[in-house]
Amino acid sequence: MFYIFIISLIFIDLFTKLIAKNNLLVQKNLIGDFFFLKYSENTWIAFSFPITWIWLKILTIVLIWVIFWYYIKEEKYKNIKIIDLSFIFILSGALWNWIERVFNSKVIDFIGIKYFAIFNLADIFIFIWVFLYIFYLFFLNKNEQKW
Repeated sequence: MFYIFIISLIFIDLFTKLIAKNNLLVQKNLIGDFFFLKYSENTWIAFSFPITWIWLKILTIVLIWVIFWYYIKEEKYKNIKIIDLSFIFILSGALWNWIERVFNSKVIDFIGIKYFAIFNLADIFIFIWVFLYIFYLFFLNKNEQKW
């Protein structure tokens, strides 16, 4: 089931990006001009932070490998549903953004917040991973040492 959820989230992100590419060439405001939808191509990393292409590839491969290895090898995380869910989100978001960059040299973004950034569902999946993991560490992990 773990891998089925990852593949499902990847397809959801792909589907929304295809919709954005075909339907959001003009900005569609949802909450004034503060929250909007608009097709955008991001050739940098998160929040349009510049980084050279080779370092992006190296950083992403290492990050995905470390996260996956840590999840598989770390015995204390076995059978903890919130940890499973958090790793489903990080792997689906990071893997798909990486695949998209490798084949297209860019990522499609379409969800915008004025004065902040334009992002996509894969970025949201990565944020959910951070949120769930921190939530586990600070609120659900009462019997173990925090750090």
